[in-house]
Amino acid sequence: MSAIAAVLLYGCSEPKIERIVFQGSSREAIVSNILKRRSIRKYTTQQVTQQQLDTIMKCAIYAPSALNKQTWEIRVVQNQKILEEINKRFLAFAQGKELQGSASRYREEGFSIFHHAPTLIVMAGEKGSNYTKLDAGLALQNILLSANALDLGTCPIGSLVPVLNLPENEDILKLLNIPEGYEVTINVALGHPDENPEAPIRYSEKVKIIK
Repeated sequence: MSAIAAVLLYGCSEPKIERIVFQGSSREAIVSNILKRRSIRKYTTQQVTQQQLDTIMKCAIYAPSALNKQTWEIRVVQNQKILEEINKRFLAFAQGKELQGSASRYREEGFSIFHHAPTLIVMAGEKGSNYTKLDAGLALQNILLSANALDLGTCPIGSLVPVLNLPENEDILKLLNIPEGYEVTINVALGHPDENPEAPIRYSEKVKIIK
C-alpha cells in the first residue's frame, strides 16, 4: 500500500507543489507522516473541502479519550465574517502587550492570529474535568496528522485560547454553539500550505530508556 506525499518546490517567486508517491509500506508511511509534519504559518486562499473536513473530523473523534467520555466539542469555522471577528477580538486583547511567538507580530498591518488560514478549528473541553486537556491533546494530534496525510497544513494556535475564554468574548462561544460549562482548550489553523519549513531542533536527550 502506498501513500501520497507532497513536496513543495520553490521557483523564483511562487512555490509549486509536485505530488510524489510514497514508495514505502503503509507502516512506514505512518511514521513518515509523523516525522514530516510541520506547523504551517503561511497558507494559500484555497479552501478546505467538505470531504477533507469529513476525513479529518472522523480521525479527531476516533482519538482515544479517558473513559471514552470524549470531553470535547469541536467547531470548524469557515465563515469569513466570524474569522474576521475572532481576529479582531485577538487584536483588541493584544494591544499594548508583549506576546511571544508569531503573536508578537500583531502590530504588523494585516496580521492574522491564524496566519490567514481559510479554516479555523476551535476545540473546547469540559471545565473542571481532569481529562479535558489530555483528551483535547489526543484529538488535536489526530487532526494534525490526518490533515498532513491529506497534504493540508495546520498550526495549533494556543495564544487565542485565553482570548476566546474572556467573559467579554462569551458571545463568540455562543455563536459557535459551545455549550455552557465548556471552555476553549486549543485552536487549529487549517488550509493549503504555502510554505515548506524545516523541522526545528528536537531534544533527543530528553528521552531516557531504562532497562
